[in-house]
Amino acid sequence: MTAQVEPPALPRIVRAYLAILETMLITGMAAVVIIAALQVFFRYVVGASLSWSEEALRYTMIWISSLGAGLAYSRGEMIGMTILVNRLPRQISLVVQIAGRLLVLAAMGLVVVYGWQFAVKTGDGRAVALPVTMFWLHISIAVSALLISIHILASMIGLLRGPQNPDAEPVVIIE
Repeated sequence: MTAQVEPPALPRIVRAYLAILETMLITGMAAVVIIAALQVFFRYVVGASLSWSEEALRYTMIWISSLGAGLAYSRGEMIGMTILVNRLPRQISLVVQIAGRLLVLAAMGLVVVYGWQFAVKTGDGRAVALPVTMFWLHISIAVSALLISIHILASMIGLLRGPQNPDAEPVVIIE
């Protein structure tokens, strides 16, 4: 019988974070499908449009995009121009990649700050058809930038760790 090694805390936290984030995104997409189906049914079958459905769809899709942006980044699903960086020697490539990520982190930091300020300044406004303040829509800008920053930091950690032992099980910071 072999002893099971308890995984380190960081990978468990990351797995929990990813599970929560993916669950929120799936739930949001399910809500979009259900609300859109209800909207079509009520408009074309019942003959009476829902007053809140378009606004709910719009705000739900904004939050799905905001929450999913960091996940898309970490999975390599965002456009990137790496052909030249990949052809550089390993050390120079690493420096260029880290410098690029630091620049993006600085930009995301500004977006977090100004996104928060924007949400606070415009937060008293109310949605037209839904009982929510605009703060909950506008804060998605800062939340998105913060989550992207977390994923960028995780990718920098992965870059700095370098290639893992090929015999060992790979440690994935963010998939």
